[in-house]
Amino acid sequence: MKTYIGIILIFILNTGCIEAQSNTFNRYKAFNGITFEYALLLPENFDSNKSYKTIVSFAGVKPKDDLSEETINTLWKNHKMYNTIIIVPKVPIGESDWISHPIHHGFNDFLKFIKATYKVKNQKFHFVGYKGGCVPAQTYISMLDFPPASLTVLSSDYWGHYDDKNYSRLSKLNIPINLIYHKTNESGIIKGSQVMQTLKAKGTKVTLNISEDFVSELDQIISKN
Repeated sequence: MKTYIGIILIFILNTGCIEAQSNTFNRYKAFNGITFEYALLLPENFDSNKSYKTIVSFAGVKPKDDLSEETINTLWKNHKMYNTIIIVPKVPIGESDWISHPIHHGFNDFLKFIKATYKVKNQKFHFVGYKGGCVPAQTYISMLDFPPASLTVLSSDYWGHYDDKNYSRLSKLNIPINLIYHKTNESGIIKGSQVMQTLKAKGTKVTLNISEDFVSELDQIISKN
């Protein structure tokens, strides 16, 4: 009997954990009907009267490869110690991927909502892309209604289609760009080196870091600002 009750309790607790995890995502419906589902990660001693550096972290380009929920407990496991607000949006609800003209306009509306709700430092967002999330990060950084603050991409292989026009558009943002690859990603490191050289030639402040720990890299980048 005790064993049976114990099994039931474990089931209830596990179910509660699952529900709690799913409830960490909020929803915002943009003016054009695009619905964004996002997690809001706040520092431990969050003060609504203070302004905070604010990061938008993308972790997928299609629903099937969306790692947004996973990154909350991996990439952003130290978020409470940062003096930073982190927004983790999923691929918009009902959309096949992140990239479309309506999503672009809806996303700008979503960011305006965030700025109206929280005090975003300097009124600028820092974009972080992880794996497939590098696609929306690199795409929308140049399509905002207001200037961005920085771009950090982890394991980006979204450079193949870049021509001089794309690099120039990125360079004209005049923001720091951080390229980070895992030390085992040899092809990525080679491409990252080429991207860094191209952007530096255009006067862009860009760094290339080879790492085995993305969390520590993010810790360092965030602590510098």
